[in-house]
Amino acid sequence: GGLSIRRLLHRYGSVIGELTPCLLMSPHSVSRFLPPGSIDVDLVVFDEASQIRVAESVGAMGRARSVVVVGDSRQMPPTTFGGGPGEDDAEDERGDELPAGVAPADRESILSEAVDSNLPRLWLSWHYRSQDESLIAFSNRYYYDGRLASFPGPPGGRPGMGISWRRVAGRFERGAGRVNRIEAEAIVEEIRRRLREHAGTSIGVVTFNAEQRDLILDELEASDDTAVLDALGAAEDGLFVKNLENVQGDERDVILFSLAFSVDARTGKLPLNFGPLNRAGGERRLNVAITRAKRQVVLFSSFAPEDIELERTSAVGLAHLRDYLELAARGADAVRTLKPVAVTEVHREAVAEALEQAGLVVRRGVGLSDFTVDLAVSAGQEGPWLAVLLDGPGWAGRRTVGDRDALPSALLQGVMGWPAVEHVWLPSWLAE
Repeated sequence: GGLSIRRLLHRYGSVIGELTPCLLMSPHSVSRFLPPGSIDVDLVVFDEASQIRVAESVGAMGRARSVVVVGDSRQMPPTTFGGGPGEDDAEDERGDELPAGVAPADRESILSEAVDSNLPRLWLSWHYRSQDESLIAFSNRYYYDGRLASFPGPPGGRPGMGISWRRVAGRFERGAGRVNRIEAEAIVEEIRRRLREHAGTSIGVVTFNAEQRDLILDELEASDDTAVLDALGAAEDGLFVKNLENVQGDERDVILFSLAFSVDARTGKLPLNFGPLNRAGGERRLNVAITRAKRQVVLFSSFAPEDIELERTSAVGLAHLRDYLELAARGADAVRTLKPVAVTEVHREAVAEALEQAGLVVRRGVGLSDFTVDLAVSAGQEGPWLAVLLDGPGWAGRRTVGDRDALPSALLQGVMGWPAVEHVWLPSWLAE
């Protein structure tokens, strides 16, 4: 009969609640469309709560008996943009003295409010997304205090995985343009190549500013390559191009990261104004950008890591960007520096020595987090590698059977590329 959504829910809320007991709504939609008392709500769950302001959340909280707040305080806070287009890249050699209201300003979130209120907290420590451990190792060290448990792949890695750096001879057009055309062309060509040679691979592009995002997207949409157009229009896991502020929550097999900025031709120095990355909390935006990939991150830049001269800025986000660029440029050797300090375990050493005496190649403590494959075993240096898990102190410290045995075995073999996983139990070892 032409009822609005709000009137429909007000009049028939009890019936709708029985037919659709789970509603997916934004906080704004809850306030706008769901009259208080119209549906008897048992539980409200806030997802990506670090981006929801307290004022926006109160309406939804008031409509339920209980609330669960889910989020990551090391990812994007709520932001508002001030000033006109392009002002967040105003020339500033120090890069950390931007005028108020120019760059995105962080606001209080319902997540931080819940933490400050000492509500009961549950830490989720397993990391599942990355099919190469190096993709999360940097964030685990810099943002999560090494508390994430990630899964390693076999020694030697797998092709098309991990972090890499692509230097291009681009130039950032300052002023009205604020784009790097050569870098954009390199990314578009990389997308075309990957779609041609690796059909089925999902790709995402992340840029530092909206102008570079729009340039890349325009070039892709103008392409005569049907694979590109099909990927852009795909309903699931399609090709996306987004800037830092809009990419949280997305994931793809491969992330291509366009830094866009370049050394100033007149001064020979890199202007250290990276927009929102310079602001307080800017490192959280970097954390979001570099953790979107399941298989590979490729950084495209028109400058070298050492061009970010840390003596000219106090911005934490820029310091972290330089470290991440160096990690990508140096490759596997640099990633190994993120490995926690190895602990000698008597049981592991006994098993390893017995395997080595049998003529096998053994590597101890494979992994970049607190969870490691105790022993990687192969008949030769080139593999294939067998993952051997032991019931040592790390195993005993995991609280559930699923965390101790089922989850590691399933993900190591099913996702991370180990051909097989074996357990060696201490009682059986001693008995033999």
